Amino acid sequence: MVFPAGFSPDRYWNEFEVRDSDLDFIYNLLLEREVPLTTLEMAEAIIGFRLEQLESEASKVGDTKIDVYLPLEKFVIGQRLLFPLIGNKVGKVVGVRSGENPSLGEFDVIEVEFEDGDRNREFAAQLGDHKLNLAPESTNVEDETNVPNEILLKYGDVIQQRLTSRLEGAADIVRIAGRWFPKALLTQFHEGHLNLAEAVLDIAEGGPTATSELLRQLDIPSDHDSLLAAFSLDYALQEDERFDEVGPAGQILWHLKRLEPPEVLYPPPRLNYDPELYERTELPEALTLLERELNDELSSIAETPESKDEVIISLLFPHWRVGTLPLSSKLKQLFPTAYESPRIRFVLIDGHSGNQFTGWVVRKQRYVFGLDEWYRKYDIPAGGLIRIRRGEKAGEVIVEAIDRRRRNDWIRTVSIGAGGRIGFTMLKQPVGTAYDDLMVVGLIDPIALDEAWLRGNQREMPLDRLVAHVFRELAKLNPQSAVHAQSLYSGVNVIRRLPPAPIFTELSNKPYYVHVGDLYWRFNETAWSQM
Repeated sequence: MVFPAGFSPDRYWNEFEVRDSDLDFIYNLLLEREVPLTTLEMAEAIIGFRLEQLESEASKVGDTKIDVYLPLEKFVIGQRLLFPLIGNKVGKVVGVRSGENPSLGEFDVIEVEFEDGDRNREFAAQLGDHKLNLAPESTNVEDETNVPNEILLKYGDVIQQRLTSRLEGAADIVRIAGRWFPKALLTQFHEGHLNLAEAVLDIAEGGPTATSELLRQLDIPSDHDSLLAAFSLDYALQEDERFDEVGPAGQILWHLKRLEPPEVLYPPPRLNYDPELYERTELPEALTLLERELNDELSSIAETPESKDEVIISLLFPHWRVGTLPLSSKLKQLFPTAYESPRIRFVLIDGHSGNQFTGWVVRKQRYVFGLDEWYRKYDIPAGGLIRIRRGEKAGEVIVEAIDRRRRNDWIRTVSIGAGGRIGFTMLKQPVGTAYDDLMVVGLIDPIALDEAWLRGNQREMPLDRLVAHVFRELAKLNPQSAVHAQSLYSGVNVIRRLPPAPIFTELSNKPYYVHVGDLYWRFNETAWSQM
């Protein structure tokens, strides 16, 4: 396949930008096929379109003897030029002026108007010392980087990202679950159709219900294309605030918002994180490793852990209290995701009984809701060890408690002091599963804690005072008065939702915390009193 002079596949596709001509091609393609297309399908079509353009450009250049732009040449108004390094654009010189740069000597600046409608640009001319002055030759390229399937494999992500970005800014095309179609060509659904869809979902206890089932109930004429009718109904439902699309990627399911759990629509207050202003210096390696190991979903440490079919976690107090799981980098691989839906309804399976119950992935706030009753069923404490693994069917997740053996153990337990002050003590508590000694937190009176948490001012404390309060409370429970960094993280989260970094930064930076080895610290009251 022959390409224009100086053509570089790697540069061309990595620097791919969506032109107006590409959009025109996409619109015509959608009109021709009369069905919505995915971004991948459109990217594949654009690759073929661009390859045809490149071959055509090479043919035109050969026929018309268009000059290749070289900075050393002199150009005149009206002259047509080829620019190999900016996508083989062809343009016409529309202006010439003297350049102004004493370090370069005398040279011209030409203004070029491009034939593809792109904005006018300026280039140097009569400039002898320039790396582009070596004229390229026409290229006969037959390697795999110019076969459509190979281009899609190698550069598909870049092309799809740029295409998605451009289409999102277009007012006359809409996307539903990863597919696009011109808005003006959608089948129209009126208010009566939507009211009937609401009634169908009401009967189904809110949902979830597939679009195909809703279409069947709406009695759409059989001459309508089924894919386009489904896409059009999906768009109409999406634009109506009564409905919520809750299906995983590749599956569209509808639910009534008013029948979804409040904790799914509005994040529980205990999970709310107001980013803490703190000076994060370089943490000691041991604390950084612990931060990675804890894998808090709010942690700023970005990593993509290896894919696993199961993960064991120690349950942090706020998640235990509201019946959620963290959607951390390790766990999110096990749960269903979606193209656009902020909430996904799926099936949780009790790994001990085999019973199924409803779970919800809340993507933006990064938690999974629906486990409160399951936690209580097996007496799982905060800090309890839970195994999460993939189910046999797509979209199913199995949860299991580790070591289901009920016993009474002495563990750290939340206490409510005078004035509703939240602290900690050691009490014998019933637990039904294994737990992490450094994370476990018992609770005798949930109602008293909630009242103290809501009415007290401890969660509004400055970070340094909050961490110091929890540290001193935990130090009282240890004969050596030493507190482990992980226990401090667990204890602070009883009062305020915080990731490890701001807590660990306090340990590292404040002089009243004295490191005594193995991630244990002691509190220096003298240094504290001098602050």
